[in-house]
Amino acid sequence: MTLNTDDLEFDYHTENSELFAKDFMNYVITEVPLFALQDELLYLMHRRNLTRFRIPGYKTIDGQDHIFYFDVRPINENSRIKVYSYKGIDLEKRGLLKKE
Repeated sequence: MTLNTDDLEFDYHTENSELFAKDFMNYVITEVPLFALQDELLYLMHRRNLTRFRIPGYKTIDGQDHIFYFDVRPINENSRIKVYSYKGIDLEKRGLLKKE
């Protein structure tokens, strides 16, 4: 099955994208590199209309569930394109997530 993520992307070459890669490597136990998982993560978040994804405790270094949060913004030049910008990990636990 091919995942259509042509109009979806993570922001690149920013402090947030570097932090996302660092947090992912520091918390998630996987032999699959992040770049190989990005299309699937984008597809699932978009398809489910979510701005976060959760990694269950059995797949993390510390055995705890962790949630990775993102902002989503369209590109002015092409409103079909959505960019997921990393906000941080476990913002709800830290009290940094605004209640809606």
